Amino acid sequence: MPQPPEDAILTSWAANAAPWIALLQGSGIASRQTTNPAIINAISRYQPDSVLDVGCGEGWLCRALAAKESAPPPVITGVDAIPALVENARAQHSDGTYLCSDYTQLPNALRGQTFAVIVCNFSLFGEDSVAQLLATLKHHLRAGGTLLIQTLHPLMACNGDYRSGWRAGSWAGCSDTFQSAPPWYFRTLSDWLALLQQQGWHVHMEEPLDPQTHTPLSVIFHARRP
Repeated sequence: MPQPPEDAILTSWAANAAPWIALLQGSGIASRQTTNPAIINAISRYQPDSVLDVGCGEGWLCRALAAKESAPPPVITGVDAIPALVENARAQHSDGTYLCSDYTQLPNALRGQTFAVIVCNFSLFGEDSVAQLLATLKHHLRAGGTLLIQTLHPLMACNGDYRSGWRAGSWAGCSDTFQSAPPWYFRTLSDWLALLQQQGWHVHMEEPLDPQTHTPLSVIFHARRP
């Protein structure tokens, strides 16, 4: 019997942790030359004294934020459900704080901590799990704080079918060391906005553009806690 898609996401990422680390270390995703600075600039705009990176993966964003010149530097915490990714993050950034937890256990892992900015950078793949996570994160964001979500732009990622629903994953363009691509839940732009607004977030968004084609590579939602 096939795994439920929410479980299959974690299974696939666990199986593909090593090639994913190698891909990022080799700067193997061309679009990241635009989307990486976009999320760093979005975070820096708020001058936070603390940041939580949810779905931090191998930790590149935490390291990039720690390396930025700011006084005082923000306290940065990363959390991911995949042990191999968390181990890599810890090995590359011994001064950082990295927690291993899936989204359902996040309150136990964070132990009541709150943050000025919480970021989910290309790390929200599920359906019900994402809705539940957004509700959880409100309890870990300070009043007046900001949740930043960067995801593939729905207009570019829909592959001709602009309806919310589960999609088969793909490692197209990646090496043959990758296997069993994770499924993911596609949301239209209006469904993303509805999901956030129904939970009481105040939302605006930006759309980083491909510098060559001038089409959107991603969307970054800025969700403020009232």
